[in-house]
Amino acid sequence: MFNHVKKAVCFSLALMMLAGSLIACGDSHSTPSDDTTPSNVAEGETKETLDIPSTRYDDQILTFLVRDGDDTWGTTEIYCEKITDKSDPFSAAVYERNLQIYNDYGVTIEEIRKAATTHSETIQREVLAPTNEFQAIVSDTTNLTSLTSAGALLDLNSYQVEYLDFTKSWWDTKMAESMSINDHLYFATGDLLIDDNEATFAMMFNKDLAKDYKLEDMYALVNTGNWTLAKFYEMEQKVIHDAAGDGRLDYGVDTVGFAYTTDTAYCILFGSGITLCTKDENDYPLYDLNIERTQNITDIGRRILANSCALNLVTSDTDGVAYWDAGDITFSNNKALFYAQCMNTVSGLRNYEVNFGILPFPKYDQAQPNYYSLMHCSSGASFAIPRSVKTNDLPMITSMIEAMAYYAVDTLTEQYYEINLKLKSAQDEQSSPMIDLILANRVYDLAYYYGWGNNAYTYLADGLISGNSSSVASSNQRFKSLITKNIETLINDMDKLD
Repeated sequence: MFNHVKKAVCFSLALMMLAGSLIACGDSHSTPSDDTTPSNVAEGETKETLDIPSTRYDDQILTFLVRDGDDTWGTTEIYCEKITDKSDPFSAAVYERNLQIYNDYGVTIEEIRKAATTHSETIQREVLAPTNEFQAIVSDTTNLTSLTSAGALLDLNSYQVEYLDFTKSWWDTKMAESMSINDHLYFATGDLLIDDNEATFAMMFNKDLAKDYKLEDMYALVNTGNWTLAKFYEMEQKVIHDAAGDGRLDYGVDTVGFAYTTDTAYCILFGSGITLCTKDENDYPLYDLNIERTQNITDIGRRILANSCALNLVTSDTDGVAYWDAGDITFSNNKALFYAQCMNTVSGLRNYEVNFGILPFPKYDQAQPNYYSLMHCSSGASFAIPRSVKTNDLPMITSMIEAMAYYAVDTLTEQYYEINLKLKSAQDEQSSPMIDLILANRVYDLAYYYGWGNNAYTYLADGLISGNSSSVASSNQRFKSLITKNIETLINDMDKLD
């Protein structure tokens, strides 16, 4: 049945029963607000039903164009050729999900693997001259926003799309709400994929350093709402050891309060409740930057990321070691109290002897209602459907994608959370609810994912890292003008496709 030459990293079915239930990660509102709270419904325990016809599509094939990357960001959750008695539970879950689709509906799931850098060209060529080689896409979110602007993707909220229900718990409803524009939606994510979780940023802390310096219980700070930027800065200061006494911390020599990459500045902004866009009652994007709050965050961010207490892994001399490896080494050698990276790093740290815990990024202040997290714009994946698909094929395509996401709840998602994150990597029971909190409260800002305002977020992030005394207020009108024009252009392009 699955006899085509595809990626096949396979796992043992026997291990699949080890996983427990987990928290759904997409039920809160589209932008930071007072009523954004983590979900309290376990995905594996959902009582929702799969609302698609029982139609059989015997001998039909649903093919996905997916990312063929390195071991970090290549797509692994769509296809597995077969399983063996030495198989890994995650790919076994992929196989089981696809086998269930075949048994229930007669459809075979396949994939075509191409480097993500070629996706945009491949998809646009398919739309111009359809071959029906693939009917669905899993790609970087930055690719998909570009393809949206180019008019190459199908509107998932279109009347032609009958069976995708983004109000269901197996979809990330927050992304669907946030990324829609005038009720048009061109890409989405949820239990169908795991790379959206892998590409979500978290804060890790070194438990041995925290114990040595008698720091407060950080889990308790999170749970009481007192895990703030000010508290983070206070703790960061306590562990610094500058061996040369030159006021600058060096890789491999000094103990730093924080080891970070340039993406960390984005996370601080999002974690503090900053977004550039909101939407009106008609789902129309509007520029909406809180200038005073952003300036305050920029000011404390400069202190947190200053060379005198933190190590910028991207710009520091790491003796030729890649910055992501340098971060793991610094953290595992007890040379950094805090370390910020995507969730995929949590699994990678199993290869090191380090006692660590997981936290969300700090809040701006105690009055902020919740902790907010960021999914990386290019590493994180979403799914889409090319506009080239045949209208007659849409009932099969959309109902099978809905079924794949639904069946993934008790297969892929359980294995990913319980085996990979919570049991093996998190190292203590207290980190498990932190993972739930992080993934349940992601924020999706159109301006970040579409790069509006000439990548206005890059300018704001640089203000935190560079130490320059740039004024947010002085850039506000420029941002507003550029982003408003970006919004108008995209909506005009969408209207031409209607």
